[in-house]
Amino acid sequence: MKFIQVMEFEGAPEDAEKALKQYIEKAGGKSYARKATICIDRDNGKLIQLIEFDSWDEAQKNNELEITNDDHEETQQSFGDITFRNLDVFGEYEV
Repeated sequence: MKFIQVMEFEGAPEDAEKALKQYIEKAGGKSYARKATICIDRDNGKLIQLIEFDSWDEAQKNNELEITNDDHEETQQSFGDITFRNLDVFGEYEV
């Protein structure tokens, strides 16, 4: 089942984009993530980052990567507290 991790934090979107691009470059194709989307909440200005995986198991494998652990520490130093939501995708529909 497809899995999406939602990360909510504060900061400049340009900084989040830079950090994400650095992670992608450092990971060198070894990440289990399939897609990343950066959003700005229009209501409160917080950043929402959606990371898509093929499954929860793939996300757990990704969490075990050294690059992911290093990046998590750097992200917290740059952006402060991060709220995580872990979502199994029940259905996707084109409308």
